[in-house]
Amino acid sequence: MKNLLMHTSKIFLIIILVFSTTLAQSSSIYIPRNIVKAYEKGTRSYDGKPGVNYWINHADYKIQAEVFPKDRIVKGTEQIKYYNDSPDTLRRIVLRLYQDIMKKGNSRDDRISPNDETDGVKIDTFMINGAGVAQTGRNGFLRTATNMLIRNLEKPIPPKSITTIDVKWSVIIPKESRIRMGAYNDSTLYVAYWYPQISVYDDVDGWDIQEYGGNVEFYNDKNNFDFEITVPKNFLVWATGAYQNLQEVVKPEIYSRYKEAQESDGIIRIVREEDLKNGATADKEKNVWKFKADGVPDVSFATSNGYVWDGIGAEIDANGKKAFTDAVYPAKSKGWDEVAYYAKLSVENLSKVWPGVPFPYPKITTFNGETMGGGGMEIPMMTNNGMGYSKAGQAGVTLHEIAHTYFPFYMGINERKYAWMDEGWATFFTSALLGNLVKDANEFTGNVQGVGRSMGNEFDTPMILPSIATRGQMLGFNSYVKASISYYVLRDILGDELFKKGLHEYISRWNGKHPIPWDYFFTFNDVAKEDLSWFWNPWYFERDYPDLAVKSVSSKKEKAEIVIEKIGNVPVPIDLKITYADDSSEDVHKSAAVWKTGNKETKINLNVKKEIKKVELNTKLVPDANEKNNVYEVKKK
Repeated sequence: MKNLLMHTSKIFLIIILVFSTTLAQSSSIYIPRNIVKAYEKGTRSYDGKPGVNYWINHADYKIQAEVFPKDRIVKGTEQIKYYNDSPDTLRRIVLRLYQDIMKKGNSRDDRISPNDETDGVKIDTFMINGAGVAQTGRNGFLRTATNMLIRNLEKPIPPKSITTIDVKWSVIIPKESRIRMGAYNDSTLYVAYWYPQISVYDDVDGWDIQEYGGNVEFYNDKNNFDFEITVPKNFLVWATGAYQNLQEVVKPEIYSRYKEAQESDGIIRIVREEDLKNGATADKEKNVWKFKADGVPDVSFATSNGYVWDGIGAEIDANGKKAFTDAVYPAKSKGWDEVAYYAKLSVENLSKVWPGVPFPYPKITTFNGETMGGGGMEIPMMTNNGMGYSKAGQAGVTLHEIAHTYFPFYMGINERKYAWMDEGWATFFTSALLGNLVKDANEFTGNVQGVGRSMGNEFDTPMILPSIATRGQMLGFNSYVKASISYYVLRDILGDELFKKGLHEYISRWNGKHPIPWDYFFTFNDVAKEDLSWFWNPWYFERDYPDLAVKSVSSKKEKAEIVIEKIGNVPVPIDLKITYADDSSEDVHKSAAVWKTGNKETKINLNVKKEIKKVELNTKLVPDANEKNNVYEVKKK
């Protein structure tokens, strides 16, 4: 089978020439035919930059929605202005109705509670440029699992034009099968993936028509939102974007604390338990909360009449500029009184250390949805997190979800196809920074050992395989663990300075656009001035595993030679612990660059003044599929 796979790869292998102003390189990595077309059209470039003909569409949304908490219903009207900046005439429109995942009879990746089955998103009216669209017939809707296609447009959408779509709709929020969002009780809802949303039309695939089954996540353009959420009296609302009328909908003392918290270096309790008892909002039957968010891929909101609210400022650059970090949770949630501070530290470390780019949004809210465990979910400027089982666990999930601000949101990643391009970076940043939030916290070793255990097994698949085509444990393994360790190995090869330069160049080139894996590969090639295909191929395209062995140790006078054998084909660093006869020891490190020529062995020569007793490979720092060949005991002479 391996020979067949190799033969198939050779059939489709494309040798491309990568030119930069200072270096002509040849890189031999596989590029699928549909992606080659993007390079031929000039929307992508082999040096990793957006091509001279690159374009991206976007939309402006105006949404007015009302929440009926006890019934778990959200009713809304919206207007979408869709900007077709592509060179193509669009003869159909694709919208997403994510909550059709709960529709009776629809396909989905996991079972849901029968109590959450619905008739799907209800569309009351739908108009394009002021003209109604029928819900049946050749020119009407075609509703698939979670998409709605308007086919055979009577007036196709020409390039460089604006199309207006008006929709009136309603949706029921799930209460038991809460896939990333839901109703947590009669008075607390986290509402995401909730409004009819226009799909992405891009230079690689045209319309994104992948269905939402619950496992893989999302893909959106960089859009602008102006939205209103109407809720009953005493319900507070937190959402993506900036408050436009907070002073009108909360009590004066709460607004005053909110303003104080934005600049504070310590946590300010904005809404206290006594505020909830006495009424925290304006004394109206209903309050309309207004928000604006520009240049974001999506929006979500949370509402509750029983959650406290903490806030604190986070410094994001050398000039003292601040972002606002806040936490919203039931007062009984253990450890959550520290979460706003974890969020502050997360934003500051992400801004100044890794990736070392100032936080791109003005705020981030961490909301406690699941109060009996659970992980977390990211949405621009919002996260919906469960309970951590330890300080490190709570800090880790806070940091990880906030790290998604950069990948996928700021960068416009297609998570449906390339989950490793966002989850991998969020995991890498969390591993690198968690110890700055909680002393001695470490998730890196577990990830290293996970790669050693899993790579090369029967169900292991190459990361380049689209995430939508991957199922089971390997979807998560590739997206989080394997990807993050691949970034670590690349960082070690290039060194911190050059690796960060490559990462910054990648972010600078592609933020607000839609990068694909080859943009990442070619950008790092370009910055490193080196063809890194010797690294890209085994880590991202092939099925193999990391396995090093200490083959031999020899010494003569004050010289020692250690031979390391590469048994697996995946290149990894060498981390050696050398123990001497007097039980003293020293560590020796070599990056995976020692394998760049395809060699199966490498020699490490040392000057020594003591007799070597033992040499061992450190599998806490380097993944290894077989630890039995990692120790070499030197026989006494």
